[in-house]
Amino acid sequence: MKLNFNWKDDGKYHQYCLSCHAEKVERIYENGKTYYLCGVCGKTNERSIVIDPAVKWWLDKKGEYWHESAGIFVKNRQGEFLFFERTIFPFLYTVPAGHVDFGEAPLQSAIRELYEEVGIKAKSLIEIATEDIIGDSCRRGSDAHKWHVFLYELGGVPKVDIKDEGIKPSWLNIEQALKKELTFPVRYVLKRYKNELLCD
Repeated sequence: MKLNFNWKDDGKYHQYCLSCHAEKVERIYENGKTYYLCGVCGKTNERSIVIDPAVKWWLDKKGEYWHESAGIFVKNRQGEFLFFERTIFPFLYTVPAGHVDFGEAPLQSAIRELYEEVGIKAKSLIEIATEDIIGDSCRRGSDAHKWHVFLYELGGVPKVDIKDEGIKPSWLNIEQALKKELTFPVRYVLKRYKNELLCD
């Protein structure tokens, strides 16, 4: 997405309507999912455009709006991975993941997101890859992300506590997961880094 409107870069948090770009957006809930209602044009969208100084973001030479993200593939002893269905856009199956905060290393972000989203405390993770993924649309209005991929191998019986961004946790092998409606980066990573995730 290109920010082709009069947006502010003043070091403060700003949230704009995806339709009319008005800075009057309210978060609402419908059927357990999050949407964004504009107080000016009255439209409800699945996402908004957020300029947040707390999150790593930038514009490339073509004006594309980028974010940086970290995703964690949690693997159990049976070679299955933890997935859940998002209740915030995109409303698809995913793994624990989130934006990298400004001043935060990707590994720190991954460890934080792992605990915040599924309640798993980890001291270390296995770094798999870093990829620029265009087509990864997020609720904050970016369609391009620098994705840091990590693996966490569970040593015992998994205790998972899915937080408010997801429902329906499930353990799936890669073939089962690819039959689900997955978020764009998760499908990309599963196909490209299957061997690395399985440690083959």
